[in-house]
Amino acid sequence: MSEGNVTKERPINQFGDHKDTTDMSCKDWNERWKKEQTQFHMSIVHPMLLKHINRLTDGKSNLRIFVPLCGKSMDVKWLSDQGHEIVGCDCSEAGCKEIFERDNIPYTSEYRHSVQSTLLKATDRKLSLYVGDFFHLQKKEIGEFDCVWDRGSLVAIPVKRRQEYADILVSVMANETKYLLDCFLVDNVIFGGPPFNCNEKNVKEYFGSQCVVEKIDQRDALTKWQTETWKVKSFLEELYLIRIK
Repeated sequence: MSEGNVTKERPINQFGDHKDTTDMSCKDWNERWKKEQTQFHMSIVHPMLLKHINRLTDGKSNLRIFVPLCGKSMDVKWLSDQGHEIVGCDCSEAGCKEIFERDNIPYTSEYRHSVQSTLLKATDRKLSLYVGDFFHLQKKEIGEFDCVWDRGSLVAIPVKRRQEYADILVSVMANETKYLLDCFLVDNVIFGGPPFNCNEKNVKEYFGSQCVVEKIDQRDALTKWQTETWKVKSFLEELYLIRIK
């Protein structure tokens, strides 16, 4: 990157280097997983999920819940333990397998040609994870869901693909589906991402034509990781509840 005779270095990204991460592919993400650059992983169940689980499920059990870009999230097993049927997806085979192997959950593996993904399916509970590209998923393969828990997936994908992402999710929502969306406000001039900034106006642009969008929570998510590595002074987390109109 240059301006006149001055060479400018790209802002640092989440992985601690200066490579361009604005258009990451599944191949790029898998390279990061191989390098164990997964500091984004939370070793606990997501606090926003714990706090707002009743807003998502209305206290009901036996619901079908979709967790896009699940990685090796602790949320998947926790939601399964609440008695729900869980379907997740991620391009990282290592991440998806860890969800099963971490808790000795037996599973089978089957390649699904229609969505170009490998389906890992638990044999002792209703838990299925698709290893592949989220953008290959189709309603005829994964069906409709009662709930969606988006733990920062929208803000991890390339911004130019957000509308496509939103359209896929709306396609698997029914009239009563509740969708919790976790987003961040962050300065991507200073910090290269991911995550990429996404405010309320943006969320309504992606979902507002078909859905009702309500911001239900916000917190200061700034930690030493953001201040010392990302070099940002502000990092806000916002949670939205999305429903079909």
